[in-house]
Amino acid sequence: MDNVAPDATDARAAQWTRRIRLRHLEVLLSIARHGSLTAAGAALEITQPAVSQWLADIEAAAGVRLFERGQRLRPTSYAAPILAHAERVLQDARRTLAEVETIRAGGGGRVRVGTMLVAAASLVPAVVLGLRERAPGIELSLVEDIAAQLWARLERNELDVLVTRLDARALGSGLPHQRLFSDRYRVVCGPHHPLARRRRVGWRDVARYPWLMPTAGTPLHEALCATFAAAAVPLPPVLLTSVSATANLTLLRETDALGLQSGAVAGRNHAQGTLVALPLTLAHDTGDVGLVWRERTPSPVLQTVLQAFVQAGAASGAG
Repeated sequence: MDNVAPDATDARAAQWTRRIRLRHLEVLLSIARHGSLTAAGAALEITQPAVSQWLADIEAAAGVRLFERGQRLRPTSYAAPILAHAERVLQDARRTLAEVETIRAGGGGRVRVGTMLVAAASLVPAVVLGLRERAPGIELSLVEDIAAQLWARLERNELDVLVTRLDARALGSGLPHQRLFSDRYRVVCGPHHPLARRRRVGWRDVARYPWLMPTAGTPLHEALCATFAAAAVPLPPVLLTSVSATANLTLLRETDALGLQSGAVAGRNHAQGTLVALPLTLAHDTGDVGLVWRERTPSPVLQTVLQAFVQAGAASGAG
């Protein structure tokens, strides 16, 4: 691969900054989605020649060809980072306009929060109630999902902060982060399970029953496998590989399957009689629960939300 001199790179970046406008990025994304200049123009309500000119401008500024021409336009290897850049920039623009509208309507700003189930049940409601008293103008937008999907959204700039496990990915991301509390996964079962009333349960006991397994390759799956290995016990039979909270809850209650839940969720279900949390935790866990955000210097609105999470985490006593 040819090396590009730093001064040449700086000059190209300056050219890019001077020439590229948001409309260029909108056109670029539309071409990628539709695969043709005509369809992209129809979606944007501009002519095909206009789309062609916008594409020529952005390719000239980048200094590379971004699409292979043919019956269907296909992105070249150079297109991926520029398309990702376009997504982030347009998301920033949309967010900025949304914040302006919120302030115009008398609000204080909007923060997009992505959370895993471990925090959705108690921590997030506590934060919402705390902000309602201290900063009622701040609007929270909440997305609950598994870690992989939340990280993808954060990378696309669709989220401002994650409430997630501070695992190797989080700690190695280079993004700012803050520990909130420790939360160890628990083994859970239905209230009528043969192990439900046992005071002492070992890994050999739970290996005799089918399991609802976390997705292979995830930190939780690796932690579970490492725990069985440390106990010198073979992996149990798999009833289903699933991250669906709804399906897992039904199967745990209606079968003799076992599964894993965060300590916070397992404790709540145990107290409600929905499930039983067995006296068994992973020997290898996946990290504390904490915050990860994008901005090195958080805006005042985001800083207020981060502080609210830290205070709610401390008040929960989980740390």
